[in-house]
Amino acid sequence: MKIVYMLAIFTLPLASIAASAGFISSELDLSVEKPSAVPLNEAIVLHARLNFSWGFGAIIPMPLVIYIEAENVPDWLSVSIQPSSFTITPVGWRGGSVEKDVTITLRAKDEAPAFITYNVVIHAFTNGSLLVNGAEDKEALDVMQDFHDAGIFVEYKSVKLSMDESKEVTINVTNNCNSPLYINVQPVNESKYFDFSFPSMQIIQSHSTGVIKIGITAKKIGKEDVPLKIEYYPPGHEEKKNFAYTNITIESYGKEGSITAISIGIIIVIIVASIIIVIWKRR
Repeated sequence: MKIVYMLAIFTLPLASIAASAGFISSELDLSVEKPSAVPLNEAIVLHARLNFSWGFGAIIPMPLVIYIEAENVPDWLSVSIQPSSFTITPVGWRGGSVEKDVTITLRAKDEAPAFITYNVVIHAFTNGSLLVNGAEDKEALDVMQDFHDAGIFVEYKSVKLSMDESKEVTINVTNNCNSPLYINVQPVNESKYFDFSFPSMQIIQSHSTGVIKIGITAKKIGKEDVPLKIEYYPPGHEEKKNFAYTNITIESYGKEGSITAISIGIIIVIIVASIIIVIWKRR
């Protein structure tokens, strides 16, 4: 009993000193690595470090809880923090500090427009204890969803044109991705029967259909499945470039054979006339 009584006599003045000066000072410092773009239906893991420090006078062990939570989270994103809370017991006349590693998992659970920045806040805080003051810190994260390549859908109608006629074939391209796309159409091979005029690069908005018109001129009579390569990528991110391939059926018609026969007939007439003239002159 004497020992307990002496400890009480010794500690009460110290506690009163701390109380008379307010609570023991504390500080919370949170640092989180910068996130990359989050792929749809996938997750990225961020590593964070939390440092809690307190000032002198913590001679009586009193636990406190530190909480970590996410604020301002968009609907398409889920945030998981491990641990989301933990308990420490600040003790030491001269003060001290504790460090804790934290993992933050960001998952894109729903589709959102790609490369649009959302400001997510990671908030670490403690209400303190009877002796140690509360503290908090916030870290803002610029979070965006990555480009999700859901491909493009191509529709067209077969084209018929006469010899030396020029027409336009209309190709409907549907962008199924979560970003606008640059679209560029080029032939895979040179055509035997047709000449083409391709438009410059066009942009089609996300989940929209755009119209691409290709000029065609028939140089021979025939029918051909013309292979086309369609290049697409989100603006400013050419490293995401991808390709789609399709064939368009084109047929030309006319009297190419008759024209050829007439040409041959004219040549024969000229040759015969030349021979007659030569023979006549020799007489």
